Amino acid sequence: MSRRALREIGKIQAGPFGTQLHKEEYVEEGIPMLNAKNVGDGVVILDSVDYVSESVCERLPNYILKEGDILFGRAGSIERHTYVTKEFEGCFQGTNCIRIRCNNPEMAAYVSYYLWSPQVKQTITNKTGGSVLSYITTDLLSEIVVDLPDEKTLKAVSRLLLTLDWKIQNNNRINDNLAQMTYDTYMHLFFSKLPNGKLGDIILENNKSSVQVGMAKSANGKYPFFTSGDAILEWNECMVSGRNCYLNTGGNAGVKYYVGDAAYSTDTWCITGKNNTADYLYLTLLSIKPELNQKFFQGTGLKHLQKPLLRDRKIYIPCEEELSAFNKSIQPMFDMISANIRENQRLTKLRDWLLPMLMNGQATIED
Repeated sequence: MSRRALREIGKIQAGPFGTQLHKEEYVEEGIPMLNAKNVGDGVVILDSVDYVSESVCERLPNYILKEGDILFGRAGSIERHTYVTKEFEGCFQGTNCIRIRCNNPEMAAYVSYYLWSPQVKQTITNKTGGSVLSYITTDLLSEIVVDLPDEKTLKAVSRLLLTLDWKIQNNNRINDNLAQMTYDTYMHLFFSKLPNGKLGDIILENNKSSVQVGMAKSANGKYPFFTSGDAILEWNECMVSGRNCYLNTGGNAGVKYYVGDAAYSTDTWCITGKNNTADYLYLTLLSIKPELNQKFFQGTGLKHLQKPLLRDRKIYIPCEEELSAFNKSIQPMFDMISANIRENQRLTKLRDWLLPMLMNGQATIED
């Protein structure tokens, strides 16, 4: 095992600073530009991706991302980084990012996993500054020390962890495709039909939770825990079973759906559908999500969901025959989506358990 500083094993590059992009160089469709907001914990967050024209890439070719690049955001959740896979090769590096490009491409995956380890994340957190917002610098990253095993071990560790992450990402892709299919089916069958009832006619409300989000952030339970944020946390007690919708009650509109035992926070409204309409209820809410923000979230400061107003919203309610045919095609897809979510939770736990053990030599990989 050898110990090397990041500056010795790769090039650390920030920017492109001092280069003002012109308004016309931002385009609706073009080359994706990954910024700090797109840096997830190992993955690219696809929400709100910006795009730049080809002229930007021609003018600044040194900021094009390659497979194996490691991308940090300069501010905010600075302990997180994204490993750039083949899928995102060719994207443009935003001005508020720092990129690490290993001199030896075969080392990149291992270095990325090493930087995910709890001790490195804690080191980064301890050394960052900022009166309001934490920030990271190239100098700080350059001093991070990486423990490098022999080449055989390095490749074996990378291969195992990449396999786990590939399975997680593949499940996410399957879920995205299934979710789109369910939505398209709903829109085709029902969206243009004239209202014959109200949302309140099919809503069945579950009990209000007493568990705050902060209580679940450090919990290590076996049940998915839904909040008004994007992340699905964990809780050690089941609050609800079956087919349920989880709506944000503060801030901005958000609606999730899950089939199975689960828990949820105080800032989440958990509802299901009467008479086997839960799947239909979720897709109806999803179809009016922009309207949820505009009409049903009100308040002078932090906006809150106005449940009585939402209950009065007119909708089309399918007849028994329509609903039966709809559920027959839709419910298996939502069942699979939820099963994939559960599998991803198990795989993530396994990966996070293996990661420090493999990095410090407590666990080894046999041929």
